[in-house]
Amino acid sequence: MNFKVFIDTNVFLDSYLERDNGVAKSLFDFLENSNTEIYLNDISIINIAYIIRKKFSKDEIKEKINLMTNQYHIVCASERIIIDANNSNFKDFEDSVQYFCAKGIEADLIITNNKKDFTFSEIEVLSPVEFGLLYLD
Repeated sequence: MNFKVFIDTNVFLDSYLERDNGVAKSLFDFLENSNTEIYLNDISIINIAYIIRKKFSKDEIKEKINLMTNQYHIVCASERIIIDANNSNFKDFEDSVQYFCAKGIEADLIITNNKKDFTFSEIEVLSPVEFGLLYLD
């Protein structure tokens, strides 16, 4: 498998906060050991660091940010992406930004726990569980 996979913020949070019985962790383990290019956007890193700050120390958060910036590709939310996201039919602005970041890098797949928020996606969208059923068996 040689995919460009864009990972939504919520999947990282599930992995770091252990709130999905290890599904996201298994997903990352698989993707990191395959021919998959993993992408996330810069805003995700900011949101992740903010949300996990109650569970992790500053040094642990720095380690997680270093992991994300060293192992994954970061897509910056440009002015064009913000404009496109704002003018799109997506209900959720943050998800719209994620989508246009994924579209900008011509992602093959978006993995998210909020599939319903990606109704207008031209890119295939799977949940971590759906991905696991298709590729981890």
